[in-house]
Amino acid sequence: MKTAIAFAALFLLAACGQPQSTGYPAEYEFNFMRACQAAGSSNAICACVWGKIASEISPGDFEALEDLPQAEREVHPMTAQIQGYRTACVAETPSETPAETP
Repeated sequence: MKTAIAFAALFLLAACGQPQSTGYPAEYEFNFMRACQAAGSSNAICACVWGKIASEISPGDFEALEDLPQAEREVHPMTAQIQGYRTACVAETPSETPAETP
């Protein structure tokens, strides 16, 4: 539950700024990285997760998720998808400790 709340906060912070038609604005990445690191993940993990988000989720879909009430966001399939990205990134990053996995 704690992880879901942390990711919900990440969505909220990452969506600050005006979306562009050809990808995410730089502010999205900056805000995501700042919030992700504040939630306790390393720069490497946060960068990996952001890379997966930026390449696999359209800005419009990400923004639509952000616009949902928190309770709906927590159970939305895209939230599970993003948490899966984090799990994969932890596994792909050898310097991370198992304690960092949710």
